[in-house]
Amino acid sequence: MRRWVVIIGLLILGLGSSASSVPLCNYRSPLTDLSDLSIAFSYQYHNDPYGLKDEDVNQGRFNVSYVRLYDTPEFGFDVSLQNDMSISVLDVSTYTMTADGNYKRYFASEGDYFAFAGGSARSSSSYQALGLSVNLGIGCGRFTDVTPLAKATRIDNYLVNRGTLTAHLHPVDLQALASEIGSIASYDSLADLLVSVQEIIEGSGYLNIGGLDAVDISEITRLIEEEGSSRYCGWDLKVGIGYQLLDPSGGGSGVLITGALNYAFTTAPNAQFLVQGSFSGPPTILEQNRIDLTASYDYLITDFLNAGATYRFSRETWASVPTDVHRICLDLTLRPLSSANVGLSVILEHKPYYTEWSVDVALSISMDLL
Repeated sequence: MRRWVVIIGLLILGLGSSASSVPLCNYRSPLTDLSDLSIAFSYQYHNDPYGLKDEDVNQGRFNVSYVRLYDTPEFGFDVSLQNDMSISVLDVSTYTMTADGNYKRYFASEGDYFAFAGGSARSSSSYQALGLSVNLGIGCGRFTDVTPLAKATRIDNYLVNRGTLTAHLHPVDLQALASEIGSIASYDSLADLLVSVQEIIEGSGYLNIGGLDAVDISEITRLIEEEGSSRYCGWDLKVGIGYQLLDPSGGGSGVLITGALNYAFTTAPNAQFLVQGSFSGPPTILEQNRIDLTASYDYLITDFLNAGATYRFSRETWASVPTDVHRICLDLTLRPLSSANVGLSVILEHKPYYTEWSVDVALSISMDLL
């Protein structure tokens, strides 16, 4: 089964990469601001009509995930927040909350090496107390917002498919188009930006005799203003020494070894792959440590259909005994109309005391009629 998963993943990446004439990760932006927030809630109540208490159900789940990565030529920061809560009136209720933040300062403008300072907080129903630590260290790597080039590529593909352009824009014109889109804040109005975009397209030499019509301008405007389709590339790796102010096991404070990895990659305007990982532990890190890993893939199948998958893994090791938690989220969002939204979510989770994977399926349909 693992082999088929790998094959399917390679096919998806291959299909995505074929849609772009200029590698998105070749684009460089002076400012990168990545943020992602997801909230999921489910509740189920069932009263057994035969009076069997073991068949009664009264439970719910609440999950919140927030990630932000910010990067400029001189400095940057990253923040992550994760909350997983399972509430049951008839059974055991559990929760896990983690929060991490780091500020980094580059040794040289446009350089990749930096020093960082950060903090981490953790709380769980299995802990005896709140866990709190601070850390210092060095790292390497950068992130780049390639959303302007992704939007320019989608505009190019649209105009070619519609027949407005006789061929795809030259890479130089595509980069110029992306540069103007990325500089939207410097324009007095969107209309001024559209004038510059139109000049680049008309000067490419591939514009059809009819030129850009009202429908083309409307679609270009929509693609430029579209939100929720940000694309990023890059990575950073951090290692450091920390100090545990509060021990979640109820022990004393002490020195910690810490590390973190962030990675973002995209092959096409309609795809995004993100990875975020971290580890921490005392000098006897093999006997006691914590590892967190999150990987997500988002794919825009069409303008009205989006699919996403997220895998989260966490491991806590106490006295050389690890406990693992696996969580898989699959989401499918359909927007056939601007006033209609259909969502399908499947959540699979496995914890140490589970005898099998838990499965939650949620289907939501909303529509504005008036």
